[in-house]
Amino acid sequence: MTTTNVVQASMERGWRKYFDNPTPLIKQGPTAIAVGIAALLMWAIPGVPVTDGVVAITGILAVAAVTALAAVLSARGVYDGWAAMLIPIVSILGIGALRAGTGGATSLFSSLVLLPVIWIAAAPGRKQVLIVGIFTSIALLMPNIIDPPEDSAAWLRGIIGPLVFATVGAIVNELSRLQRLRTSQAEALVAERTAALVANQAMLEKLSASEQQYRGLSESFASLWNSITGQAVIATDNCGTITAWNPGAVRLLGMPVRDALAGVRADRFFDSAMLAQFAPASAAMSSEDRLHPGLRALFDEADSGLSVDSHIDVTTVGGSSVPARMTVSPYQDSDGSRHGYLLVITDETRAVEVARMKDEFVGMISHELRTPLSAIIGFLDLLQNDPAQPLTTDQQEFVGIIERNAQRLLNLVGDLLFTAQVESGRFPLERREADVVELVRNAVESAGPHAQREGIEIVAEVPTAPVRLSIDSGRIGQALDNLLSNAIKFTGSGGRVTASVRMLDGAVELAVRDTGVGIPEDEQGMLFTRFFRASTATQNAVPGVGLGLTITRAIMLAHGGSMDVTSKEGVGTEFRMILPAAPRTEAIQVVR
Repeated sequence: MTTTNVVQASMERGWRKYFDNPTPLIKQGPTAIAVGIAALLMWAIPGVPVTDGVVAITGILAVAAVTALAAVLSARGVYDGWAAMLIPIVSILGIGALRAGTGGATSLFSSLVLLPVIWIAAAPGRKQVLIVGIFTSIALLMPNIIDPPEDSAAWLRGIIGPLVFATVGAIVNELSRLQRLRTSQAEALVAERTAALVANQAMLEKLSASEQQYRGLSESFASLWNSITGQAVIATDNCGTITAWNPGAVRLLGMPVRDALAGVRADRFFDSAMLAQFAPASAAMSSEDRLHPGLRALFDEADSGLSVDSHIDVTTVGGSSVPARMTVSPYQDSDGSRHGYLLVITDETRAVEVARMKDEFVGMISHELRTPLSAIIGFLDLLQNDPAQPLTTDQQEFVGIIERNAQRLLNLVGDLLFTAQVESGRFPLERREADVVELVRNAVESAGPHAQREGIEIVAEVPTAPVRLSIDSGRIGQALDNLLSNAIKFTGSGGRVTASVRMLDGAVELAVRDTGVGIPEDEQGMLFTRFFRASTATQNAVPGVGLGLTITRAIMLAHGGSMDVTSKEGVGTEFRMILPAAPRTEAIQVVR
């Protein structure tokens, strides 16, 4: 906008503000000026006829009086009401008196009546037209009232003239109404646009604040992303193509970020044989994305809400194999739209080496202990059965105690050797077709005397028909014995222990349920850890070293199955072993 336009706009605002909402004095101004000019003409021009000076001056004074009233009301800010409306009404009567005193129907000032008529007609309401008709009629008939004419036609002027003024008033009233309507609509539009501008400004401010917040979060995320060097964090799209590659992935897998983001798929860093262990038997590579079915199976597990946490070797760009732990999870927007998967890979080289050294140590110590223990037990047997030197009763008792504890120690050494075999991946299985129903019945029968001594009811809930699987029956029997022994130890007199067999879809469930003391919920996740014992075991002084459940779970994993537990303190515990109906790979998962 130029300076001239600014000045012009300022001037317009200066004088137009008096007419946007005019005061009574502004409205009365034209009438007062016109009557003042009429008075001046009467005084200055002798030719102006004055038929009744008193009546004419009375009319002028009336207009002057209401003009003074208009000034007072304007000063007080009173723009409407009966007092303001009295001004144009008195003005009409005053102009009627001026007209009557200056010749009546032939007066030069008859048309002045139109000025206050416009004021009245411009006010809101149809009643203003009636007011115009009434008071203009009085004004026009005022000469006839002062000096009644003999001609009856002269009275018609008091009817025809007001009709004309009423018509003009009706037109002005309607135009004013339309103007007020348009003004109201314009003001509403201005208010709406102003509100929209204010809302728009507020939205812009929010967007600006959100943009700053987003930039801060983006910078923080970039810093956090670049600081993760201990783990490889890889994002892929739904087809497994890499979309994000952090510095930890560069360090572990040896591929620069630029190369990794050039359309490389995540399965490129895994050996096909390794991924095959996760794929269903009938799975084939998808023709849509050519992604390995093993990795696709892990993605599907993540989509179903399952926790995907696996031990798997990864292959670097240089071709070396690195033992690792991998978690897979889907990532999605706040509206639930899935965009791909997030793989977090942790280098387990050091952990595997520590585990190997630990297992070697346990195996070595176990072997070293087993040899002298076997010799001790053997010589104890010779000592007890030497006919040349029979033992006394006390000596027999002492040797029996030594033999029982030596046997316990030998069993513990055997368990340690067994767990060392499991964790080193050298756990042998001798699979043969066997009836698991018969195995459960035999295990319950073997545990029967122990349960009877403790006052516990033990039962087998099994199908009548055989359920035959390809398993190592000795190892499965060992697992059942471990679970039944634990159930009896943790169940008080009068309790109940139940062993059951149930057919599942493509699997068989072996379960042992008791009504014992139960296991605290926060300890159930550690039950299968070596040497861990629940607080309920220590509080009730239940004997054991914490290897039975570790061994049992290892047997299940070796058979390609799984194991889980449900327990509640004071109610009881149920251990479930799931065996696949068809044998799967015997690759041993590391037991921690």
